[in-house]
Amino acid sequence: MHLNLSDTNPSKLLQTLQTAFMNKDKNVTLDLLGPGLILNDTALMLYEEIRNRPSCTKVHIHSRTCLFDGAILLWLAGDTRTIRSDAWIQVSEIPDVPIRPQRPKSRRLAEYSNAIPIIDEYPAETDLRTVIKYLGEWLPVDEIAGLRLFESELRDLGLIHDAESEKNLTFLFKGQAHPVVK
Repeated sequence: MHLNLSDTNPSKLLQTLQTAFMNKDKNVTLDLLGPGLILNDTALMLYEEIRNRPSCTKVHIHSRTCLFDGAILLWLAGDTRTIRSDAWIQVSEIPDVPIRPQRPKSRRLAEYSNAIPIIDEYPAETDLRTVIKYLGEWLPVDEIAGLRLFESELRDLGLIHDAESEKNLTFLFKGQAHPVVK
């Protein structure tokens, strides 16, 4: 199934995912197409949809495009993933923590300790923070922010696995040499 990230209509993107997960297929392959840039709020919505799919459904996500920020989340949400051989991912620089003016402590603020006053941060920055928090589950975000990671780095991070590499590792751990076939 194709998920065209150039479609700016979040409801169409959501419908594509819902259709993919409504089928009784045990294995779903999603191809990410288009420019790999998507509004972070839309990415968070789609990420949640992928993560909350039926537990019996295994998802492989192949990116046919380079990915930025929230679009990376969609790719990472799969059980397995691949990326076009010359494509890359990039996480934006982490925004500075807004400096909040000292406000008198109130009972209302204590109850909402994670809330961000609207004057301190734009909604897009709040969404980017959330994306970066989730990306941190897979990636060393502090180390890679502002860098472009290609397929070899993504393999080194354990994000991409292919059947041949897995087979070679199995043979190596069994103490047998297995020639790599290309």
